[in-house]
Amino acid sequence: MGVEVSNGSDPDSWPPPTPLPEGVPWHTLQGNRVLRSGNLGVILRYYRTFHKLSQEKLSELIGMDRTAISRLETQARRVESIRDRARIADLLGVPHAALGIGLAGRSDHADMITFGESVVRLSRTAREQGRAPDALRELDRLVRALEGRAQSGKATRADMVLLGTARTEVGVALGDLLPEAHLGASVQWTGSGAGVISSLEGEPHLSAHSLGMYGNELRKAGCLDRAVATLQTSLQVSVDLNGRATASLLLARAASEIGDSALFDQCVEKCRRALEEDASISNFFVNPFSLREVELRGFLITDRRNAAERIGSRSVDIGQPSHTWRVIERVTMGQLYVAIGERKEAAAELQAAIVEAHALRLPHQLERAVRVARSANLEDLVQFGNDYLRGFSGSLEERMN
Repeated sequence: MGVEVSNGSDPDSWPPPTPLPEGVPWHTLQGNRVLRSGNLGVILRYYRTFHKLSQEKLSELIGMDRTAISRLETQARRVESIRDRARIADLLGVPHAALGIGLAGRSDHADMITFGESVVRLSRTAREQGRAPDALRELDRLVRALEGRAQSGKATRADMVLLGTARTEVGVALGDLLPEAHLGASVQWTGSGAGVISSLEGEPHLSAHSLGMYGNELRKAGCLDRAVATLQTSLQVSVDLNGRATASLLLARAASEIGDSALFDQCVEKCRRALEEDASISNFFVNPFSLREVELRGFLITDRRNAAERIGSRSVDIGQPSHTWRVIERVTMGQLYVAIGERKEAAAELQAAIVEAHALRLPHQLERAVRVARSANLEDLVQFGNDYLRGFSGSLEERMN
């Protein structure tokens, strides 16, 4: 099921990700190698071994005698008929492309995977540029197609990797578009993406990324203990400096929100050292600007105002930060100004944040700004922000049009 929404303000209107079949032999590393061989005998032997079937049981399943199965497995016999190969493929859930069935066979499937990877990249770029609705539009048809293949039992490992990645991206985009009370949808989608990727051995980089996105959505939804545990796992399975830096930054934020100052400091330092070691790892989630914002907010949350003031007065030259990060930082600067009693400066930052968050369709950041304004008794700003928040009560579908 894709991203079909009848009412974006109602979490029940978000359909959960479609349940996927379990115990599919073609998703394993060995199963993937077997499919790529295109050899029916090898495929039959692997299928039988995977499901612990005797040759007699397999012969009953596909309507061939045991001797024929034995001859196929030992390469003493071939099935030349396309119709017979298609019948066996359908009975065993073997992707047709693996047996060369179809006008283009494997090349057609490879083209679909390449196209899908491009869709994911485009959607990620759109989201990072503050266009989360565009990201969902890009992903919708892809997720539908991949879930359909998975439901038929004919999804290859490459299909499942792409589906897990696409589901994660859907969840992150929803995390931008949905108000806090409805972030359960973003948790479901990122969690399902992480679950798919983590079930495929041999994908540590993608697993670390998807777990990081899942943990961050858990944090935003208020599931802090689960968020910390998930982000710690993301950090543990990360295999490169980029992954460790990203997981450290996200874990730092979650650690501050549970009041664990020691863990927060440790993660911030890991992230800082990573950026100093290799500036090229800078990405949307981890860069000097985001590190500064995470430090500033973390020090405020853990009641270290002097450290927060020091960070707040420090400029970071990284060119033009993304629009989303600029809004996030404005709200946090508003928090700082409230903490040090600079009401005029706080009001200016929060008002700008409210206007920009509304323009970028970021209700979560708008809600943050309203909370900060309320904490400072800036009632005019609270009303101002609430007026904008009411504009998010329409459906996501309306906001995407």
